[in-house]
Amino acid sequence: MNYYDIQTLMNMRTVFSEQDFNWKGKKILIVEDDYANYLFFHEILSCAQACLIRAVSLQEAFDMMTSTTRFDLLILNSGLSGNENCRSVKRIKLLWPDLRIIAIAGSECRGRNKRCRPLGCDAVICYNVDGHEMRVAVNEMFTEPV
Repeated sequence: MNYYDIQTLMNMRTVFSEQDFNWKGKKILIVEDDYANYLFFHEILSCAQACLIRAVSLQEAFDMMTSTTRFDLLILNSGLSGNENCRSVKRIKLLWPDLRIIAIAGSECRGRNKRCRPLGCDAVICYNVDGHEMRVAVNEMFTEPV
């Protein structure tokens, strides 16, 4: 993903109406080690009033999920160290079977889609997704039954 300047991110905010999506009361854990990528997802999703929390590693995400915090959605960089072949997704689904998971994949998006889906990912999205597509995918996680 390219680095986005502040002006581009600010312009994204005005493209979407807050009335389009409302996830008030939902907690989304974004597991992303690259700060620019996290800022991109934060800007896309922040207008919908969800509580967005960032973890920079799988270990930090597991620590957060095993605490008293309950998350409604996990957005996971599928290329993180320790997540080879989406192994962590399988572990997460064993511990939290109702947790919805969106994997974010880089250049090998199609390959990850084939590997991650059977292990429990509800959706696999490529990093080059535009803001509206991302918000629609997240909204589907909240509106479709588990």
